[in-house]
Amino acid sequence: MAISFKTDIVPLFTSVDIEHMSRLEVPLDDYAYMSQPDNAAGVYHQVSNGTMPPSASGEQPWSEDKVQLFKQWMDGGYAP
Repeated sequence: MAISFKTDIVPLFTSVDIEHMSRLEVPLDDYAYMSQPDNAAGVYHQVSNGTMPPSASGEQPWSEDKVQLFKQWMDGGYAP
């Protein structure tokens, strides 16, 4: 079963993540933006190395399971 952006990936991001990153012109909940390989790779880089969410946000870094799910979505072809 393909990993879906709408049902599997968007829920990985909190409303705080989405709001904060939208101000930086990174719409985490926008498939058209996130399905672009360079954009997804940038987000993946930040969540995989723990710089997103930032520690000052009070949110926990992503678990390895969440990071791998995001990577599998990318590797699987960015299914909507």
